[in-house]
Amino acid sequence: MLRFEIKKIFSRTRNRVAVAFLLVVLVVVSMLTVNMVEYTDENGESSTGIAAARELRAEKNAHAGYITGDVLAEAVRENDAINSSPEALSDDIRQQNIAYGEKQGIEDILSLINQAFSPWREYNYYAADSVTEEEARTVYDKRISNLEDVLDSGQETVNADEREYLTDKYRELETPFYYEYFDGWSALLMYGNTYILILALVTGCLTAGIFSDEFRLKTDSVFFSTRLGRSGGTRAKLAAGVIIATGVYVTFSILYTFIVLAVLGADGAGCPIQLDLWRSSYNITFLQAYLLMVLGGYIGTLLTALLGMLVSAVTRMTTAAIIVPFIVLCAVPFLSRIVTLSKLFALFPDKLMQVYTNLSDFDFVKVFGHVFETATVIIPLYGMICLLILPLIYFIYRKAELR
Repeated sequence: MLRFEIKKIFSRTRNRVAVAFLLVVLVVVSMLTVNMVEYTDENGESSTGIAAARELRAEKNAHAGYITGDVLAEAVRENDAINSSPEALSDDIRQQNIAYGEKQGIEDILSLINQAFSPWREYNYYAADSVTEEEARTVYDKRISNLEDVLDSGQETVNADEREYLTDKYRELETPFYYEYFDGWSALLMYGNTYILILALVTGCLTAGIFSDEFRLKTDSVFFSTRLGRSGGTRAKLAAGVIIATGVYVTFSILYTFIVLAVLGADGAGCPIQLDLWRSSYNITFLQAYLLMVLGGYIGTLLTALLGMLVSAVTRMTTAAIIVPFIVLCAVPFLSRIVTLSKLFALFPDKLMQVYTNLSDFDFVKVFGHVFETATVIIPLYGMICLLILPLIYFIYRKAELR
């Protein structure tokens, strides 16, 4: 029965087109992600691709290690020397590009300095140009003091408990940071949210007709009149939906990850996420951030599939089963931008598709008197909701009446 249901799903032209569309999306998003990493050679020429990533990795890994005060001071010293070079002072764009190319090895270290000495939630690309070596040594302290100043000024709307939690997380972050080339992970995470959202919506289309198609094709009387139709048949449909949602998500997630990291490199998995998201309160590594994003995306994809199946079982309409999840995942985020309703929408399922983006936000949830970051709450929350939807679908479809 299970094999038959899965075969039925992929026998439909609509679903075959959906899978083909996912393959196209995989290629396009992979190309966009890979092209995020750019290398400028000694002639001032920029390039992307495997060779460019290899050259950039070599330059950045020449500075791999812990970013101590001495390393920060040395970066400022080297930056000042490059800024004083004839290439940097030239009016010729190519010469300026050559000067920029000389900074690529220390670019990420300079970025930390820029962020530490930029206004809150802004980024001054030239902050490091006016920072002294001694000031550069205070980067980690500056991160904490900047937070305290902002909280005192009221720029961030957090209550007393959230403030204490946030400050503690900042102080608990292990310093100095360990550094190595991490551009592959950064690019992967940057485009991951969009890719996962597309995966979820297309997966929802694949599973939308599992229950409603029996009514659309007028085979419901045959299905429900068989001995195991209402019990075993319904379970087979549920299992097919879960297996397809899981299989499609895992397959395309692995393919995307493999392509990006194979081209750009998997170095930097153990580096702190703050190298990319300076103000994040999540004290995790790039690999942990990736796993969190993928897990959130899987729960979101499974929820999308189950929600579509639920609507399909209730309304007996495939179109409605496709539209409702789309509204939940795509229309709700626009409503959440209304300031007065931002807290109301903080735990809506669209957040499952935006885990990496949320890592840089100060969104907290209080559960039983304890403060938690939103991403650590919505994943188990919607995981439990998925478990509750399964028997609900089974009960509704099993009790369906013939019309």
